[in-house]
Amino acid sequence: MSYESFDLHEMSPACGGIIEGIDLSKDLTNRQFDEIHEALLERTVIVFRDQDITPDQQVAFARRFGEPQPSAVSGFEKSKDNPEIDILEYDASNPPHVTRDLWHTDFVGTERPTMGTVLYAKDIPPQGGDTVWVNMVAAYEALSDRMRAHVDGLWAYHDSYQPYSEFVRPEMYTADKGTDYIRDKRAQYVPALHPVVRVHPVTGKKGLFVNESMTSFIKDMDRRESDFLLRYLFDYLRTPEFNYRHKWQTNDLAVWDNRLSLHYALFDYTDHRLMHRIVIQGDVPHE
Repeated sequence: MSYESFDLHEMSPACGGIIEGIDLSKDLTNRQFDEIHEALLERTVIVFRDQDITPDQQVAFARRFGEPQPSAVSGFEKSKDNPEIDILEYDASNPPHVTRDLWHTDFVGTERPTMGTVLYAKDIPPQGGDTVWVNMVAAYEALSDRMRAHVDGLWAYHDSYQPYSEFVRPEMYTADKGTDYIRDKRAQYVPALHPVVRVHPVTGKKGLFVNESMTSFIKDMDRRESDFLLRYLFDYLRTPEFNYRHKWQTNDLAVWDNRLSLHYALFDYTDHRLMHRIVIQGDVPHE
């Protein structure tokens, strides 16, 4: 697809696009934004290179897609002047929240998972720190007819605390907040129930909606059946043909559609990495 407002370079057959010819420090016309939104729906993740923008400008751009998620929802450090912005700042002495299962869809353990994410690269290490996205529509469409018939109509539970079990993040159970902090939070939490195959609310396309970080159990199956099917799907979603791997540059700004995608942020670097993230509120998934 071609656009009047910018040039888009497709980065893989499945997803990913680099946009050139847009300056996000300037006000966008409605036509420009409409085409950006169309490109997002087409490519799942889009990246704008060489964007020199302020936090206020990042927030204003993110609001074109929808209302930012309330700052209290995530536990990340916040920008003092712009609480919509999560500060993701890491290096060798301050690693990210590493778990065993990093493929995930943001905030899927809630009733209304996020619509998308606007991530601005403030400082990028010379090597490493790539992000990989998976197009879940492409993955669903590549399933055999029999497997699509099998997973259609299934529902699965998504547990926000699964990545933080004492076996994966033992340090959180001996932190200053006290050993019972996570247990008390989890005791008040109810995992979210979502369709295994979700229909995109704008495009109407179907895509898989499971991830190994938080999807814990398929409803109305016994444990062995659920575990077997989920393990198959998690492994299947790693198929390279469904993904795009992005090598960041400082001042890249990425937007991705969280509704039918997975992503994986590599921690293979030791130098400083600083990202500013805004997460956009979403809706209730439907089959």
